[in-house]
Amino acid sequence: MSGRVEQWKAAWESRDPDRVAALYGPGATHASGLVPHLYPEISGSVLHGVEQIREYARRGLARYTALRFEVLTVTESETRSVVEYRRHSNLDGANPKPVVELIEWNGPRIAAVRVFHA
Repeated sequence: MSGRVEQWKAAWESRDPDRVAALYGPGATHASGLVPHLYPEISGSVLHGVEQIREYARRGLARYTALRFEVLTVTESETRSVVEYRRHSNLDGANPKPVVELIEWNGPRIAAVRVFHA
């Protein structure tokens, strides 16, 4: 697992919205089927910009008292990472949720993310 994927994992597991938002570059996007549930005033399932991503992270992470990603596979190129993991949390109990994320990088910052929840 690369250093940037390790930083991504650690930021989300920290449950700190500012730390998560700091991963993203200006103009970044974050697409997830959870967006309409957690941020209904956004039209659709794509967040645009660091401020929307920070607010989404604040709302989503507030639901967790525990959060851990069990990384199963990472496939990477210079500009993309595909991370397959199981989400372990207080919401998931004994049934961790399978998730795949496609992360596009612009240098050390995230340019775009697509999240696929099972």
